[in-house]
Amino acid sequence: MRHFDRTILKRICLLACLGLIMTAVSSCSKLIEIAPPTTTISTSQTFSSNDLTLSAMAGVYTRLINGSGASELYSNGGVTLIAGLSADELICGMGTNDVAHYPFFSNNVLTTNTFTSDGGWTAAYKAIYSVNSIIEGIAASKSELLDDSTRRQVTGEAKFIRAFTYFYLTNMFGDVPLVITTDYRINATMSRTPQEQVYQQMVADLKDAQQLLNTNYDFARGARVRANKYAATALLARVYLYQKDWTNAAMQADSVIANGQYSLLEDLKGVFLSNSKEAILQFIPDPTLSPLYNRTLEAYLFNPVIKLSEFPPEYWPIFTDSATFAQSVTSYVPNFYMSSDLPKAFEAGDKRRTQWIDSVPTPVTAPYFGVPIYFPSKYPETHNDAGKPPRYYTVLRLGEQYLISAEAKAQLGEITEAQTALNAVRSRAGLPATTAADKEGLLKAIARERRTELFLEWGHRWMDLKRTGMAKTVLSAIPEKLPWKDFQLLYPLPVTELVNNPLLKQNPGYN
Repeated sequence: MRHFDRTILKRICLLACLGLIMTAVSSCSKLIEIAPPTTTISTSQTFSSNDLTLSAMAGVYTRLINGSGASELYSNGGVTLIAGLSADELICGMGTNDVAHYPFFSNNVLTTNTFTSDGGWTAAYKAIYSVNSIIEGIAASKSELLDDSTRRQVTGEAKFIRAFTYFYLTNMFGDVPLVITTDYRINATMSRTPQEQVYQQMVADLKDAQQLLNTNYDFARGARVRANKYAATALLARVYLYQKDWTNAAMQADSVIANGQYSLLEDLKGVFLSNSKEAILQFIPDPTLSPLYNRTLEAYLFNPVIKLSEFPPEYWPIFTDSATFAQSVTSYVPNFYMSSDLPKAFEAGDKRRTQWIDSVPTPVTAPYFGVPIYFPSKYPETHNDAGKPPRYYTVLRLGEQYLISAEAKAQLGEITEAQTALNAVRSRAGLPATTAADKEGLLKAIARERRTELFLEWGHRWMDLKRTGMAKTVLSAIPEKLPWKDFQLLYPLPVTELVNNPLLKQNPGYN
C-alpha cells in the first residue's frame, strides 16, 4: 500500500476517539479562555517619548484584535459572526442551545445579550476612550523626545481607529453618544447623538488622518498592520457610500485603486494571507493566546476540526456512514456554517465559490439527506499551532474599493466607468464582463457582487441590506426569523448603561 494510503487509514482510525474528545470540548463558550492584553492606557499617562507613545498605540491594536476579557469583539471577528447570523449568511449549528448567538439568527436579541453589551458597546467605548487619551496626551506633551513624525502618525492612527469604531457602533446601535474627550464629567451624562452627526465626526477624523498618516508602511517595517493614509481613505470611501455621497465615495475609492501599493490577486487563496498585496490594513492576533494561537477568530469559529475535503472522495462514504457521522459530527461540522442560499448566489464558474467555500458531505439518511453543509474558508486554518506565525486578520482590502467605486458611479449614471470597476472584480473571480447596461441593472449586479465578494467579512451583507432598504424584504422570508420585527435591525443598548446614565434611551421596540 502506498504511504499516502497508510496515512489516510491511520487518520481514519483516529476519528472515533477524536470525535468523542472534540464533542466534550467543543462549544460556543470556549472563547472565554482568551487572556486580556498586558498594555493599558490611563488618562494620566505622559507621552514623553517616541517609544512610550508607540507603545500606547500598540496597546490599542492589541486590544482590538485580542480583546480584554470578552470572548468576541466587534473588532476581532465578532461583527462577522453576529451580523452574519442577523443577515442570511450563517446558521447557528447548536440552535436554541446557543443562548448567546441563536437570538441573532432568530431575530430575537434581548437587552441582556452579552455580545451587544460586552463585545459591542463596552469594547467599542473602551477603544474610543483609549484613542481619545492618545490624542489628548500627544497634544498636551511638550517633550522634545516626542518627535513630529511620531506625533503625526500616532495621532492619525488614533483618529482612524475612532472613526473605525464609530462606524460599527452606529451601524449596530443607531444613534450613539459621540465621545471625543476623556472628561468623565462630560461622558457620564451624554445622551445619544444623531447618526448623521456621528458620520460627520467620522468624516472629520478620517480627513485629519489622511493628512497626518504616512502613505506607505515603512513605519511598520513594511507590514500592513498599522493604519496609513490609504486605510483612512478606504474607510472614508465606505463612509461616503453609506451617506449616499456618491461623488466623494467614488473619488476616495479611486484614489486607493490608483495607488501602486495595492492590487487584486489572481490567486484567490492569497487574498487573505499576511501582508497580501490586496490588504490595506490587517490586525495581528497574539500567537501565544489560547485557544486561537496562530488563527483568526473566524478560522476558529467557521472551520470544522476535521475537513473531509482534505481526504480523497473515495474515502467519503466511510465518513458519511450514518453511525460514524453521528458519532463525530462535532468534528466534521463547525458551530456556525453557511446558509443554504449563500452558495447558490454564486454564478457558474465563479472561482470564489470553489476557493473561498468548503463543504461537508453528509449521510443520505435523515436529517441530512445528503445535502452538503457549507462553510467559509477565507481563513482555512483548522488546528492551532503556537509555533507558527499568526495569520493576520484582514480589516480593509482592495476588492471592496472597486465595488464602492462601481456602486457610486452607477448611482451617478457613469455607466461605462461603473462597468469597468465591477468587471475588475468579476474578472479576478473568473467571470465574464457584466451584461448590465443601465443604472438599475448595474446596481442589482453590484449588490450581488458585494454578496459574493464580501461574504462573511465584517458584516457587509447585513449592513448592505439595511442601507439599501432591502433588509425586511430579504430577511422576513427566512422562517426562523419570524415573526419579523423591524426594530431588531438595531441592537439593544446594554441595560447597565441605561441604569448608569438616565439620559440614554433604549432603541424602540426593546422593553
